[in-house]
Amino acid sequence: VQLYQALDYSTELEQRQRILSLIRQTELGKGNHLAAVKATLEEMMLVDHSAKAELERLTQNIILQDMDESALLELIDSYPTRYPGDLATIRLIEIHTARGDEVLAERDIRGFLKRFPSHPYAQTALALLQSFIHKIKVHPHILAVALPFSGPMKTYGMDSLNGIRLALEIAKEQWELSSVGLVVKDTTALNAPLRVEMQQMLNEFQPEAVIGPLLSKEIQNIGRLGDEYGTPFLTPSSTLLNVRQYGSFWFSTAMTSSVQATRMAEYAILKMGLHRFAIIYPQSAYGRELADLFDKEVVHSGWEIIASEGYSEDQTDVAEQIRRIKDKDLAQYGTTKEETTKTGEKRTVYIPGFDAVFLPGQPVHLTLIAAQLAFFDMNVPLLGGNSWHNPELFRWAKQDLDGSVFVDGFFLNSPDPSIQMFAQRYRTQFQQEPSLFSVQAFDAATMVLETIRNGAQSGQEVWDQLVRRSDLPALSGFASFSSAGILNRRLYVLQVHKRAFTQLN
Repeated sequence: VQLYQALDYSTELEQRQRILSLIRQTELGKGNHLAAVKATLEEMMLVDHSAKAELERLTQNIILQDMDESALLELIDSYPTRYPGDLATIRLIEIHTARGDEVLAERDIRGFLKRFPSHPYAQTALALLQSFIHKIKVHPHILAVALPFSGPMKTYGMDSLNGIRLALEIAKEQWELSSVGLVVKDTTALNAPLRVEMQQMLNEFQPEAVIGPLLSKEIQNIGRLGDEYGTPFLTPSSTLLNVRQYGSFWFSTAMTSSVQATRMAEYAILKMGLHRFAIIYPQSAYGRELADLFDKEVVHSGWEIIASEGYSEDQTDVAEQIRRIKDKDLAQYGTTKEETTKTGEKRTVYIPGFDAVFLPGQPVHLTLIAAQLAFFDMNVPLLGGNSWHNPELFRWAKQDLDGSVFVDGFFLNSPDPSIQMFAQRYRTQFQQEPSLFSVQAFDAATMVLETIRNGAQSGQEVWDQLVRRSDLPALSGFASFSSAGILNRRLYVLQVHKRAFTQLN
């Protein structure tokens, strides 16, 4: 820290060069190769030609000998279209090729050719890419993937790709299904509009299905391309409530607001025996949508929403909203009674006429609202959606949230054998924890692979099974697609208990 502070205050070139040299040596000593490379690059701008050549040699040694995949990817993000991003990408291609991981090698090559089309390595990269393409086309069946591998969505794209790759590995082992090739398209490294590039991929590889893209706006851009080619598209993360508005060949394995609202209402009514509800929701698109869907689900089930109140996301006091709910409740079902406090004083206690409050908000708001509900004697169960499933909840939460219940599409600590198997395999193969994106993409790939195992030979035949079957294999159990193209899956009902999450169903 002191060296960086000294650099900030230093104006003399020689002094800055000495400080940068010390930073490089210090960061190398700590194994922080990315910071060492950045310091070296800055130092190169301050020295003469011979010293610059030596620093270039040192930089190359760090990249080619010391940096792991994670550091290389960070370096590429920092220098996507210039040195040493080119060298880092070449090293990544070499690592993945040597490891036999041609899916990632192909992804890296396509990214390299997009960013460095005139690079001396471009011809070698192109030849390698052609060999990979040939190997993919040899397979009787091809699964295409369209995901982001750079920019702000990169993490979600990689999590999704990892889930797909794991599904392929398990299908090979358990079903002896080794006839499926995987072709990958980076939706953030395009030479033409997404729809045009997807059209080119469909023409060249003729895949039985496409997994992706992630974003709703990308689905809108692609439109009815799946219908035109008879190729199913399965988005693993778009939260559109009806993907079929863009064509009958669209499917979604994402956990949408409608699935959350339905499952939470079902559990509250059928398992918890709750019948009347209040809603306090954030006035965001997510909050309004989930509140509205929960409201409709409760009313459709024959029960009642007493009151629904919104709050702005910068609001820290919802007392006014709670008072309005209390007034509406007292006019219908709520009551009051007199109690004597420990000091002998008389106190009027409010007894809610509703059974629970639905709170589809973020952790920071939940804890504030829970405390205020307790202050107004609204000591009823609190219900929520998957925004609750965040360890940040326990940064602010007190006892007010204990016993609260919410739903999510994935629970890493679930005792379910299928989840434990998936999580362990994922950790072993990718050295990190799986996310909801990993699960949703895994489910999408597994379902397509199941249709191929069951005899599908074309996109149309894959579509036939996806539409018709109610026993499609998902991690949480058998599932099916609704008429809107959304996967009807089992969700995990989770409870907040002693600063931890526990599974109820």
